[in-house]
Amino acid sequence: MKLCLSRCYFVWDEEIHVLEDSGPIGLSLMVVMAEAFLQHHECNAIETAKTQTPPINLKSFLRYVDDSHARFDSNDQADRFLLILNAQDPSIQYTIERETEEGLNFLDITAKNNGQGKYEFSIHRKDAITNVQLKPTSCHDPRVLKGVVKGFVDRTISSCSEQHIQQELDFLVNVFVENGYSKPMLLEIIRQVKQKHDTRSSGTLTRGQLLVDNTEHQKTVKLPWIPEVSVKLKRAFKKAGLKAVFKSGNNLNTILTASNKSQLPTNSLPGVYQVECGCGTRYVGETKLKVATRIEQHKKNAILGKRGNSGISDHAIDCNEDVRWDSARTIHVESRYFHRKVREALEIQRRNLVRDGSNQDYGQYLEHQFWLPIMAMTSVSNDGQQSLM
Repeated sequence: MKLCLSRCYFVWDEEIHVLEDSGPIGLSLMVVMAEAFLQHHECNAIETAKTQTPPINLKSFLRYVDDSHARFDSNDQADRFLLILNAQDPSIQYTIERETEEGLNFLDITAKNNGQGKYEFSIHRKDAITNVQLKPTSCHDPRVLKGVVKGFVDRTISSCSEQHIQQELDFLVNVFVENGYSKPMLLEIIRQVKQKHDTRSSGTLTRGQLLVDNTEHQKTVKLPWIPEVSVKLKRAFKKAGLKAVFKSGNNLNTILTASNKSQLPTNSLPGVYQVECGCGTRYVGETKLKVATRIEQHKKNAILGKRGNSGISDHAIDCNEDVRWDSARTIHVESRYFHRKVREALEIQRRNLVRDGSNQDYGQYLEHQFWLPIMAMTSVSNDGQQSLM
């Protein structure tokens, strides 16, 4: 853990850069460490606040990722607690936003103290919102489109105070109508969601029971959604006793970037590899390092004239032709030791590289060659060599 968190390396423009006191982006450990880091400093700050004179009355303190919500008796106490928080670590500095007459925005909720000992909640949207939603004419299963609307309605009823629910629902209806949805369909979805909430709140049926009752235990077929065709397929599968569910097709972003994903340089993984010489001699080896690293080791031994390190190095010293180091290729990527050794032996024996190549032995763990006749029946790859299945 100390090694992972001490520094972070990354490659940019074929140069290796380092960030001190940073962890790799995407490493799951970083999520846990960041949360533990914040909780540690928050606990220290709260304990320190309790010992202040005059004392700081911290009524509540909630946090989600990097947004915190706290309540105090006065603005002076809030300012003092902010100083305590920022004194915990120079790398973590908080800013403060105070409640106004309109309330205080926290995540996607606006919380407002009504002055009667209660808070009122409504949905908060940033000024940059575009109100653009998934179009009903898009290539999606209609149930997915309805599910989007249901999600917004469910959030409204679950999060908003009673006096703000209808205003938010009217806003949602207007937004989805602007995006091409049918208003009667939207009103029906709202009615259904309200009915479910009323049923849950009455205590006659729990959420878990609703999920169990609506679950159909039958075999399911997953298909891409194709307008008109998918509806007919769904009916056909239903007659056959199968439930058809549909997934959305690739969007434009996926289609355009599918072939532009970042690729590792050649021979960047461990595994079994092959090197060829200009005289036609081949060599197969295995390595737990990057194949490119192992090839450089062979090349260096050949240049320095060091014998006994590998068959290809010895061959390069004695042969008048040049070994094609830059054309070395990975036959099979494999990080597991035993599997890598077996694959190496298979490739050496199949090519008979002790007799016809520069390998010095037939590898490990394969004492018999009864399988070799089978290889004569395997398919042939584009380079004219039999491929190992």
